[in-house]
Amino acid sequence: MERVAGPLELETPATGFPLRLMRVDTTVKPRVALIGDAAHSIHPLSGHGINLGFQDAKVLAGLLQTLPPWRDPGEISTLRSYARARAEEPFLIQYATHGLNRMFGSQNPLLSVLRNVGMNLTDRLPVVRNALVRYAVGGRF
Repeated sequence: MERVAGPLELETPATGFPLRLMRVDTTVKPRVALIGDAAHSIHPLSGHGINLGFQDAKVLAGLLQTLPPWRDPGEISTLRSYARARAEEPFLIQYATHGLNRMFGSQNPLLSVLRNVGMNLTDRLPVVRNALVRYAVGGRF
């Protein structure tokens, strides 16, 4: 028996909104730890949002596994360790992606030249290109 829902129709016109850099003030409070997109929004240009979320979960789970049974996993000192361990990578990706997005979206001819020189250099320097590919594939330089 075939089930058909019927044709799809738009209820509202398609629209867009500008993407912008957003950061939270803190990723931890007593008994609360933000992970993934709640902790750091990543421009979809990078394609790393899910990877960062997986790394957040892995680091937090690993940290909690090492706690002695008598320790409260929600202690702020424990959660700050997680926040410190996960601060650098999302920060770098957020700002690098934000910068690339602005650079590629700019109509400034000087920025276009700078962008093209940078892309050509990246293509011609195997060490840089391979490091970027390793990071894209495995999350490590």
